[in-house]
Amino acid sequence: MSDFPESDNNWKTLRGPERVRIAVENGGGYSAVVRRSGISGSSLNDYLKGRVLRIDTALKLAHACNVSPQWLIFGDSPSTPVPSVPAEQWETVDIPDYDVILSAGSGSEAPAHDKRRMVAIPKVMLPPLAAQNTRNLAYVTVRGDSMMPTIDSGDRVLLRTDVSDIRSGSIYAIRIDNSLLIKRLHLKTNGNVSVVSDNPAYTPEELDAASIRQMISDGGHPARILGRVIWRMGEVGAR
Repeated sequence: MSDFPESDNNWKTLRGPERVRIAVENGGGYSAVVRRSGISGSSLNDYLKGRVLRIDTALKLAHACNVSPQWLIFGDSPSTPVPSVPAEQWETVDIPDYDVILSAGSGSEAPAHDKRRMVAIPKVMLPPLAAQNTRNLAYVTVRGDSMMPTIDSGDRVLLRTDVSDIRSGSIYAIRIDNSLLIKRLHLKTNGNVSVVSDNPAYTPEELDAASIRQMISDGGHPARILGRVIWRMGEVGAR
């Protein structure tokens, strides 16, 4: 089963700026959307030019334009806008959005202090694995090409931070010494774990069983498993 559930239509949709343009037209035009959404005209122009929509801003825009938030953010429905879910049905969940970068490569330096803000996301938009336990979630950004084509540089990923074991074949955020990595982990018959990049240009590495136990049980130094990737968010289709 894929760690990143997406509909088949997801890969056949319009790019983000084009969806914003169609939404604005559906909402009665530029001035009407600015007035109803509370989004500034300059910000709306940026989104029309390709700036990535934040979740909270996308929800305001979708409500003002009477389009589906799922379609506006992810493009996971036909390109013609569909009626939005009534606002009262959008119970939100606050998820910490950490100001750190996970490297899909050789590793990025971990900051001394992780700054974060809370992002409100409608519970109905979360994958089942996230909606079942919303207290152990975190958003982070990925940079690098080692996990392509599964995860592209600039994608956001949602982590389940309550890791109690390794699910062979799943993708994890790892801290080794002072580097932050995102890799796929495969259990071996001897108890060791292969640390694999989806991009075949990168050579797999291996962690011994004792190190893995330490990483899981006590966040062991110098390595720690930060969380398992259960969702990713990014532009779909050709880049």
